[in-house]
Amino acid sequence: MNFRRLLVLVGMLSLVGCASTSSDSTQQTKDDSLYGLSSFPMGAEGRAMRQSSFTDQQVVDIQLALQTRGLYWTAGQTPAYLDNQCSVNVYAHRGHYNYPENSVSALIMGVFGGFDGVEIDVMLTRDGYWVVHHDSQTGRATGRSDGKRYKMSRIKGKEWNSLVVRDKDGRLTNERAPYLVDVLEPWRDFYYRGQQLNIEIKQDADISELAALNRIVTSKLPKGSYFYSSLNFEVLELMRQIDANVYLGYVWEPHPTSIAKAKQTAKKAVRSDDLYQKYQRQIGWVSDYEYRRRTRKASKKYSARTVKKALGSNSGLHVDIRSYMDAPTIQSRSKQAGLARVATYTINGTEYHQQALVTLKQRGRALPDEVIMDTSQFEICHRLNPTLKKQAKHYTPTTEYGRAIMKLPNNADFTRLQEQVMYVADNHYLTYDGRVRSLTPTPLRSSTKTASSSKKTSSSTSSAKPALSSIFIPVDEEMDLESTPIIITVPQ
Repeated sequence: MNFRRLLVLVGMLSLVGCASTSSDSTQQTKDDSLYGLSSFPMGAEGRAMRQSSFTDQQVVDIQLALQTRGLYWTAGQTPAYLDNQCSVNVYAHRGHYNYPENSVSALIMGVFGGFDGVEIDVMLTRDGYWVVHHDSQTGRATGRSDGKRYKMSRIKGKEWNSLVVRDKDGRLTNERAPYLVDVLEPWRDFYYRGQQLNIEIKQDADISELAALNRIVTSKLPKGSYFYSSLNFEVLELMRQIDANVYLGYVWEPHPTSIAKAKQTAKKAVRSDDLYQKYQRQIGWVSDYEYRRRTRKASKKYSARTVKKALGSNSGLHVDIRSYMDAPTIQSRSKQAGLARVATYTINGTEYHQQALVTLKQRGRALPDEVIMDTSQFEICHRLNPTLKKQAKHYTPTTEYGRAIMKLPNNADFTRLQEQVMYVADNHYLTYDGRVRSLTPTPLRSSTKTASSSKKTSSSTSSAKPALSSIFIPVDEEMDLESTPIIITVPQ
């Protein structure tokens, strides 16, 4: 592990809107593990990085309490499984979803976030530099303080150097937009436990340009730690000529219904800053799709047999989850054809992707081998497999965080520890689907009470003050932020 480089990266992460570092852990040494955490994965909070405001005592307590449930707290500030307990492999879409997309920081936190891999997008500048970017032009995920934008088909390295990435709220950061080599080096230094980097090639390239891409990748990364994917089947055919062994993922165009829904969302979102931030990754895909359609580069969908014949057995299908649901035999046909894996993605939001996977499992359908998502590994895996390990009885927590964790039931949202401490103190907790529940079930009232005793109870309780909760739990209110606003005109 390159700890000197890690220190530099920790400093960089602190500049791009990450959580503050605790004052008692700013000095990092070569042996950065807190006492009692050396057996935890390298990505555990308190080992490789200190990205939260938790004290050292709280970090250790959180980790040991979560360990009794088969979990640990990652440096990406989300829980993850200590053992492989998930039905699918989870890839961080454009890096960790809490960090600027396609940035070095998002890639690093994807490594340390408990994911099975990280997906990034690469494009070629006009003067031959491979950069990490998704859209057909700059401005949404990258930008400049003066607002100037560039088309990726025309941008040169000098202009690329003037760009920085935006955080998930759309604000410009101090982190510059990366070249491909900028993300390959930290991936080489920090990836672990079989993680793979999915390098999606976002544009047309000839064989010499793709060979240059492959030389850059192979000079930095060990074999087996990366693979390529693309919407463009011809690009993958050329890449197979260059490398006979690397895995190649053929990305199907999204389902027509998914495209229509994404366009509707994009039209609404351009009128609302809140909606724009919420759906900006979907908007970015719509922009990219429209560019491909205008330039007549939209891809047809080749079958599993065609993919196997052209790309070999070390290849697979990456399909829209809506297409996956509409094709009940897609997984079995892909395996029969000899493909290595089937992955799913969505352009209609993470919640839709997750609910679709849960529905597939409830129907007894085979799940994909891999999912590419804007959420934590724990969130989707917990939805698919809600039962956690039985708590160990021997651990005694030392802080309010550990005590809260030990009291939480299996359906709790373990990603919101700060809030759970407050709710548990009031004998409540937050479920993983955002509901508030009581830790102590309310006992059923007896139905055999006499009318007189019922009347007596009613009169005695009417004068008593109701028990007050220390926290206010509001009733959910239906709000439609996407509807046309109501304009009220005040008469003069």
